[in-house]
Amino acid sequence: MKILVSSMTFAPDHSGISLYSTDFATYASEQGHDVTVVTGFSWYPKWEKRPEDKGKLLKTDYFKSIKVLRGYLYVPKKVTSLTRVIQEITFIIFAFINFFRAGKHDVIVVFTTPINLGLIGVLFQKFWKAKLIINVQDLQLDAAQSLGMLGKLPIIDVMNAVESYSYREADLVTSISDGMINLIRQKGTLDDDKIYLWPNWIDVNEANQKGTGGIFRDKFPQYKNKIIVGYAGNVGVKQSLSSLIDLSEKFKNYTDLVFLIIGQGGDLINLKAYAATKKTNNIDFIDFLSQEDYYNFLSDVDVVFLSQKNDSGDAYFPSKLLGIMAKKKLIFVAAGKDSEIYKVVANNKLGISAGIDELEYMEILVNNYLQNRDQFKFYESNAFDFVNQFDRSLVLRRLFNRINDSILFASSISKNVVEN
Repeated sequence: MKILVSSMTFAPDHSGISLYSTDFATYASEQGHDVTVVTGFSWYPKWEKRPEDKGKLLKTDYFKSIKVLRGYLYVPKKVTSLTRVIQEITFIIFAFINFFRAGKHDVIVVFTTPINLGLIGVLFQKFWKAKLIINVQDLQLDAAQSLGMLGKLPIIDVMNAVESYSYREADLVTSISDGMINLIRQKGTLDDDKIYLWPNWIDVNEANQKGTGGIFRDKFPQYKNKIIVGYAGNVGVKQSLSSLIDLSEKFKNYTDLVFLIIGQGGDLINLKAYAATKKTNNIDFIDFLSQEDYYNFLSDVDVVFLSQKNDSGDAYFPSKLLGIMAKKKLIFVAAGKDSEIYKVVANNKLGISAGIDELEYMEILVNNYLQNRDQFKFYESNAFDFVNQFDRSLVLRRLFNRINDSILFASSISKNVVEN
């Protein structure tokens, strides 16, 4: 098959959606399919283009023999709702051009966000008579509305209509969690056979072997002999990382314990200012890590903290959780108790969990851990056993079986129509 993959981020970006758009394209190519990628110039997660890409409008390059068509997109210095909209508009314009440059394909797979990428997929689905698969990585509009980022702008109704239309027209709409699948069902009249749970995935054994213990602590010797409770990833409003700062304040007199916030994002400046008001010396901020350094961090960290603001997209399931489980690390989740991440971790005993507003209970959990760390080891084993259902070969093999079934079914209908 000729498969066109489109995503706003792709390798060498190495965080968020780019991990999955890149690996899906790679897997499809490994299976012998002819794959082309339409994407933007590298910019995420540092929100900065590489020097060699600045000022360029279009470019063709190759990733592991896969043709990659890149187009201009605006990368704002200051991230606001308006600048995000401008960025997505510029990406969509040049993605449209690159779809034409790519030529006719049998299957189109788009990774959203942005929502409008699904609309581009629909246009070329009809133009090429291709199959369209929309993989919904984030319910962007729902999350933005819950965080109050869009106010009452009239564009919301338009975007809702575009999103629902693209889902109805797609041959297959997929998403990464049961909660997100249920929300997608509510956005349009979709038959069950058009909706498919396509969870994010990981090569479990490969991830388990990544990283070398001691390297992160050697790079940051001030943490050499300390217990590390850390978060690493996007630092946005949705992550509600002020909860980690509040927790660190509870342990300001513990000299052998440190709290880390690693990464970049729209809420970083606010969090640094908030931390300064606490006047503690046990919380540090570190710039975004390379993928190699991230796995070195996972090798050395004692507790990985994941938080999520109430109503910020409760159905969202953060993909970084898979790598943490594969590395057999203790997970500490602070989120709304109706959120997908809280329910998955708590119900399956994959780590310790508290409501995002339960600061006193978070303190109790950390104290319990400090008093007897060995009693928490079973969470790490549970998490490793649990993550194996998301292994790369299993998830992607099932997906391609579903794609092949869909194409064969459509071919059968077309043949019967012609014969009759």
